[in-house]
Amino acid sequence: MNKYYRKHFFVLMIIWLISLFSLSIFSYYKFSSDLKNELGNQAMLIAIDIAERLSIEEKEIDRLLSLDFNQLLKDNINIEFEKKARAVMNYSNIKYIYFVSPIDDSRVKYVVEEGEEGIYSSPAGTPLNIVYLLDAVESQETRLKDTNGSWYVDKDRYTVRTERLKKAITYDRPSYYINADQWGSYITGYAHVYTEDGKDLGLIGVDIILDKYQASIKKYLIIISGFVFTNIGIGIFAIILIFTVKKSEEQIYEKTVLSCTDELTSILNRRGFIELLEEELQKSIKDKRQISLLLLDVDYFKEFNDAYGHLAGDDALRKIATLLKEKANEYEGFAGRYGGDEFAILLPDIDREKAEEVANTIVNEIGELYKVESSQRGIPFNTVSIGVTSFVPEEEVTIQTLIDYADTALYKSKRYGRNRAYVLEKSPLCSTKE
Repeated sequence: MNKYYRKHFFVLMIIWLISLFSLSIFSYYKFSSDLKNELGNQAMLIAIDIAERLSIEEKEIDRLLSLDFNQLLKDNINIEFEKKARAVMNYSNIKYIYFVSPIDDSRVKYVVEEGEEGIYSSPAGTPLNIVYLLDAVESQETRLKDTNGSWYVDKDRYTVRTERLKKAITYDRPSYYINADQWGSYITGYAHVYTEDGKDLGLIGVDIILDKYQASIKKYLIIISGFVFTNIGIGIFAIILIFTVKKSEEQIYEKTVLSCTDELTSILNRRGFIELLEEELQKSIKDKRQISLLLLDVDYFKEFNDAYGHLAGDDALRKIATLLKEKANEYEGFAGRYGGDEFAILLPDIDREKAEEVANTIVNEIGELYKVESSQRGIPFNTVSIGVTSFVPEEEVTIQTLIDYADTALYKSKRYGRNRAYVLEKSPLCSTKE
């Protein structure tokens, strides 16, 4: 995998991971929010129903305020209130239902003492200016549990006017809030209690414990975590699989390239060139377009090797191969080593005139490459003879046809003095003209 694709692959992976986690976080908060809204609306609707059915006269408020907490729990009004409230609690997850009312400063009996800051979530000295006028709990066992097996003290009847209570009191419509205090964590629904003439007496509060909500959240977290980790696992497996397949493909490609590449010159070997020639010939037949083939032979190469050594000969072959490859690339063609000192160039979609021009250019450039005086033995330096064939092939034409025509042209190039190019054009299938 090259750097370009690797870079984009990792960018896509990062986008995928960000999207996965963003979707998971969004769905978690959406689920959590919807569940809170459902529970909050449930608590609020129950509070509205109880507030509308609560019948209490304003004069009873002062009497209830005069009682301490234990007296309140034994009072007939509270007993009846708790009886009706528990009928609702039996079919829901409600723990507390109560009637609270703000009191003015003249009636404040208690303040937050030092050491109680955590209980009331308020600093020491804060007045407890909210009183429970009526109080219902799901069971007597709950009351004992709340007080660690003892019983309530009078101060337990009062609490701080927190921000959520201030909002609930001043907001004239039903509402709900998340609430946490010394008795636990709840979603609390509030509804105002009014006299017949519209005077606001206080709030009905309905506390739904968050145990089931938290259990549902935990289950959802387990599910969504499983989803995330499963996706990550699949993603990691996919990445490993992609890289494994890619590595295998690269290894196969490398083996294929090596099997088709000449070790000395690093251009196509005979096998690789023949495969490409077959492929391009079929394209030319199908598209009815020109194809040109050049066969090159290094003149007097054996004599050159004998005179200057095999290392010089190998160097010469490499230089010639480099030049041929560059020339072939100019015309989107292919160069290959056809034999020991034989080379071939395939030029798809190149006509006779252009192929002849390319061949003559190669002859001249290789001549310039070795333009030095002959050795003392009279052995000339490297030149090349080139045979060229070019035509529009028909279906009956094979690669052997192309090679035979180019080879015939090469033979004539050598026969007419070497260091030249000779063109043999094949015109529909069998007829030829020079």
